[in-house]
Amino acid sequence: MDIRIFRKKDGGIVQIVDKEKIMEWPIEFPLKFVEDIRSKLKSYRDTKVQDEISKYLDEILTTLAIPNIKEALESGTSENISSMLTSFEELSETNADALKPITSLLENLTRNNNKSVAGSAQRILDNIES
Repeated sequence: MDIRIFRKKDGGIVQIVDKEKIMEWPIEFPLKFVEDIRSKLKSYRDTKVQDEISKYLDEILTTLAIPNIKEALESGTSENISSMLTSFEELSETNADALKPITSLLENLTRNNNKSVAGSAQRILDNIES
């Protein structure tokens, strides 16, 4: 199934894409997705559904998003890492909260031998902190 369904008390439903489908997305998309859905949680007006969705989003972060990003950052070439960081830097300028879950990974990159990688990681961290 490509959709996860959450049923509200009022009979309505909230549909969120399933983890298997999310696995097919580019590396940075799950972070954007999780933060976007989190920003809409209050609009569902059902605390049980809000809690269930929040737990599901945490699961996406811990089982998919963060491990995939960590693997890509640790095993990627400097070019691939720079490309990923460019995308993260753009995201950090508009929605820095989405990148908070990977702060420790970014902190490690600030010590990278490649000055471009280290600089990008530091700029992202600066955006998160501001």
